[in-house]
Amino acid sequence: MEAKQKLIKKPVPQSGIRQQRASSWREDCDQTEGPKPEPEIEEHRIDVIVEISDRVKNWIGSVGNAKERTPSQNPWPSIPKVPDQILRGTTPSVFKKFYEPRVISFGPYHHGKPHLQSMEKIKPLCAKEFLAASHQSIEDVYKKIESNIEAVRKCYDRRPTNKYDDETLAWMMLLDGRFILQFILLKGNIQVLREHQISFVQVDLFLLGNQLPFGVLQLIFEGARVITMKDRIKEFGMSDGTSASEMPLEKPAHLLDLLRSAFLGSSRGGDKKMNSKQQEQKAANNNNNTHHCWRMMKEFLSFQCLFQMIRRLFGLSQDNNNQWKTFRHIRELKAAGIHFKPSGTSFLTDISFKSHFFYGYMKLPFLLIDGSTKPKLLNLVAYEMCPDAPKDYTVSSFLCFLDDLIDHPDDVKELRSKKILYNSLGSDREMARIFNEITDALVDFGVYEDVKDDIQKHYDKIVNTWIAQALHDHFSSPWTFMAFIAAVFILFVTGVQTYYTIADN
Repeated sequence: MEAKQKLIKKPVPQSGIRQQRASSWREDCDQTEGPKPEPEIEEHRIDVIVEISDRVKNWIGSVGNAKERTPSQNPWPSIPKVPDQILRGTTPSVFKKFYEPRVISFGPYHHGKPHLQSMEKIKPLCAKEFLAASHQSIEDVYKKIESNIEAVRKCYDRRPTNKYDDETLAWMMLLDGRFILQFILLKGNIQVLREHQISFVQVDLFLLGNQLPFGVLQLIFEGARVITMKDRIKEFGMSDGTSASEMPLEKPAHLLDLLRSAFLGSSRGGDKKMNSKQQEQKAANNNNNTHHCWRMMKEFLSFQCLFQMIRRLFGLSQDNNNQWKTFRHIRELKAAGIHFKPSGTSFLTDISFKSHFFYGYMKLPFLLIDGSTKPKLLNLVAYEMCPDAPKDYTVSSFLCFLDDLIDHPDDVKELRSKKILYNSLGSDREMARIFNEITDALVDFGVYEDVKDDIQKHYDKIVNTWIAQALHDHFSSPWTFMAFIAAVFILFVTGVQTYYTIADN
């Protein structure tokens, strides 16, 4: 009987299986030219279809149609409102009142406000008096204004002017313009106005949002038989009584722009204060804008750039072109031998500094400080912040420069004693506070940077500072000087007497 042999498979240990697999892989690799490629994994891609909404299409279209801001093609310059960044300053509730008219409105921005209605009744009377003095026909003047009403609308923001039709807006321009010209012609001496009202009108005339286009005023007075009208307008803009012939009547945008021209002089800006290095740097920046941006992006990612930024942040940079100004106020400058003189004009561009051996002289324009100074300066600064305003920022830079000099009532006292500041407020402390408040949120645009550099060079001369400090401390009054002369004389006499005594012996 044949015995059936049963084949029993013995379990193979895992280590043996790994060895068999390894040997088979080695054999396969030896038989082929290279390693066996891994099998490709089939990718399963899920396509997500995103539909662009109409709103996103409008956004994309706005980017494609974006254009660089260009000056308005309107023949008359625009009259902007006060910029939002000014009203959102540190103390907007305090400063807002200096941009709002108190008794009278000109133009559409503040027209119709309840507290200004009483003066609307006086405007027709002033228009009648101006007509009688100028021998004009009111119908002819109205037709000229209405024929230019589109140019008038383009001067203002669209929303306020849309409330008025062409006839209403033209009549508003006629009444407001005639009141302004009559007020200027009579130098404010309008019989129906009381003294306090005249003072308020003088301030309201120079508010940024309370202006008429100068082209409207020209349409009104160009046919008037008033020979001195142009000179009266120029004199009205001069705050210091300077002759009107010193400032040519270049066509301004409005009365506030005319006031700015009176402050700056015939140069109309601080471009002449910019030295050659600054002009070359400005031209290079304009010509190489794109290249500069790419280079700055690359440098910003480097460690060296980060290191330089830290050094500049903590004042460790040795860049002489951007050195820190270490002088603080007039008292420090006076102790360093720097004296102050009036420049002889009220032009804000008339600032100079000359350094001598151990003393220097700075000339500053004289400035009248009264109740209307603060609103005028604040509105001039707001005007310089507008897109269509002159690009020199001279008024803002001047106020920042003056704020660097004035830190204490004694600084105001020094300028007042030199007949540079005329204080009609009655308090030096109040004047110092005004300049500190005006410049609280201002940026210095460096119009007077060359003057500051010259002051700093003089201030950095240690020997000059020591000599000036000694003279300031010991010879600041004639009595100390006389005492010094007497002491020197006594020492001289004593020395001579001692010499002859020793010689006789």
